[in-house]
Amino acid sequence: MLYALITNPVSGELTVDQKRAVLAEPAKILNAKIHGLDTRSAIEFRQLAQKLTTHCDVLVVAGGDGTFSDIINSIDTVQTAIAYLPLGTGNAMQYALNYKGTLADIANRIKRGRIHEFDLINCDNIKRAFMVSVGIEGTIIQLRNAYLTKGHTGFKTYFRSALNAYRKEYKRVNATVTIDDHVFEVARLLSIMVVKQPYYGFGMNVVPKARFNDRKLHILSITSGLLKSSIGGVTAFTIGNRIGEYRTGRRVILHLEQPLVLQIDGNEAWESETFRFTLLPKALKIKW
Repeated sequence: MLYALITNPVSGELTVDQKRAVLAEPAKILNAKIHGLDTRSAIEFRQLAQKLTTHCDVLVVAGGDGTFSDIINSIDTVQTAIAYLPLGTGNAMQYALNYKGTLADIANRIKRGRIHEFDLINCDNIKRAFMVSVGIEGTIIQLRNAYLTKGHTGFKTYFRSALNAYRKEYKRVNATVTIDDHVFEVARLLSIMVVKQPYYGFGMNVVPKARFNDRKLHILSITSGLLKSSIGGVTAFTIGNRIGEYRTGRRVILHLEQPLVLQIDGNEAWESETFRFTLLPKALKIKW
């Protein structure tokens, strides 16, 4: 198959030269050229991705969850298969695909692999995603981004942001949730997650039963206090999260008593009092 490799020059912690160096061996294995390091804006990066799909069978995305999300919202993922090389910080997709070893090991796995059809999430008919949440995560991301501008990165920065969000910055709200035809109330919402795979960044297994290819949305609502939330965080790194109310469905409508920020694939999205999520079955072709 014909591969093209695309990477974002401004994402993650590596410089352009470092990215070019670490991607040299995977590119050689896949007989692919490295594209994207000379793009100067998000629009130019997305346009390049669209152009590359006309010249390859598989577009290999090297980056973090945000870069992967940018690509699935830039190209026709039903027509063009993609693959993933983890090059970010949290890399939920790396854990979702059970990737281990070096980038060269992963490139060889991609080369030997086959194309799978995965589901995605339609978010307000604006963006497609593989993991979204409404609640404390939006505040965490805003705090994390502030730390990033000061040069702080990694899991310690995420943990510090989460602790500050819980203790001071995030204000809980009440919510009405509709899953298909079932309506229920959530008091003092900490987070409601709608996902297609189990992981958040850094290997946190937050929704253990979620699967990319089961034609369901996986919904987890959490209202816990500090002690129970801490226990959930610990188990998410070991046996998998054990807190919250878990449900499945194909359509989710979330009404909040006041606006909150939506988290999409590890990035801050828009703010609203109402969000709608629907299942997009077989919306993604991925080679792994």
